[in-house]
Amino acid sequence: MPRRRSPRVAPEPIRATSMWRVDQVFLARRGGRIEVTCSLVNDRGGLRNLRTVAPTDDPEDALRHAARFVAGQGNVRTARQVRVRWTREQTTTLQDELIRDQLLEDVFDDAFEETLQEVRDRMR
Repeated sequence: MPRRRSPRVAPEPIRATSMWRVDQVFLARRGGRIEVTCSLVNDRGGLRNLRTVAPTDDPEDALRHAARFVAGQGNVRTARQVRVRWTREQTTTLQDELIRDQLLEDVFDDAFEETLQEVRDRMR
């Protein structure tokens, strides 16, 4: 009896681009600068981190710097409902204590949207 093959299913196509959104932003002081890590998620459940060091020790300026960096990537569509958190090393547990800073969330979102609009205007 001949062996029967199961029908082949075409592989799912690989997306050349995927639209991302900023989910969380982590701030950490590094000397006189602030390191900003943006955690991005996409509609397919993917996760990606973008990290930049802002040339300032002012949190608002650091967030604006990071927002311009992320919005300029071209495939990040939104930062709505972003959560901004400070990281601080704990000497007793060696883990990061995450402290949410809701006041800075609006700063990041506003700067992100402004930069995104500038990018869109240049593309027209």
